[in-house]
Amino acid sequence: MVERELANKRFLVIGGAGFIGSHIVDALLGKGGEVLVLDDFSNGKRTNLPSDSEKVRVIEGDVRTFDYSTLGKVECVFNEAARPLLPSFEDPVTDAAVNAGAVGRLLEYARREDVKVVHASSGSVYGNPMTVPISEQHPLNPISPYGASKLASEFYCRMYHREYGLEVFMLRYFNVYGPRQTVSEEMGVVPIFVRRALRKEPLRIFGDGKQTRDFLNVADVVRANLLAYESERGAGLPMNVGGMGEETTILDLANTVMELCGYQAPVQFAAPKPGDIRRLLADNSLAKELIGYIPLVSLVEGLKEYIRYASTI
Repeated sequence: MVERELANKRFLVIGGAGFIGSHIVDALLGKGGEVLVLDDFSNGKRTNLPSDSEKVRVIEGDVRTFDYSTLGKVECVFNEAARPLLPSFEDPVTDAAVNAGAVGRLLEYARREDVKVVHASSGSVYGNPMTVPISEQHPLNPISPYGASKLASEFYCRMYHREYGLEVFMLRYFNVYGPRQTVSEEMGVVPIFVRRALRKEPLRIFGDGKQTRDFLNVADVVRANLLAYESERGAGLPMNVGGMGEETTILDLANTVMELCGYQAPVQFAAPKPGDIRRLLADNSLAKELIGYIPLVSLVEGLKEYIRYASTI
């Protein structure tokens, strides 16, 4: 696949000050692009963005009300704005408005301006899988408001592709981790385990620790987004974006983190969290076929990088 020239091209990254979005911003800038960042800073941080680049314009705004017509045409929109999983149980109405309803407004802007869209969806749309690895042919049965809202957003994307010919790509991320990930109970187990191990605190596991995840490094997520933008195939079809094909238990993750941090922490067990899926492992073969996606970062390599990052904050 021939890499597109990005010099003098403008991109919009929604949620661009967040964990994943800011890495996409960096990649676009690194290839010579100009970037508009739209973020409400509910989770994103200005420190995630370069402060000295003339090629970045930051707009503080809410995706539920933002007037996209003020932006004019861009080359592509990367939509990374979303409410996380656990708060969706406490406030499913806001979750639906942000994760699904606001997507319709974005797609309408893209339709009017004839703009390509790369939209972040989630492996949560599958719910508890009947078989693993999970392909896109697996039944869709989300068990959380978050998963339901992500699935609804996909239906909007599919409809705009079918009815209007909009070039929209849907990437179903699995368990993303990496530098800049927020350390909180809502935002991922890797940063929580690493922080506790570095502080020589007990590691807490919700459930029995035998639940599995498909850990996906943020560098591979960025690669998938750029491949989708560059691709002439795959529009209108949801695609799994998972890690290296490893089904890792939470207990094994805890042990690996402790080994890499050089601290054997006591492990505490607590009741499972709501919406906790038992097994997750992506079948990446469709994304490989359509956009050329192949994950490159192993879990151990990615954990070492995150531990180095976490040691500095």
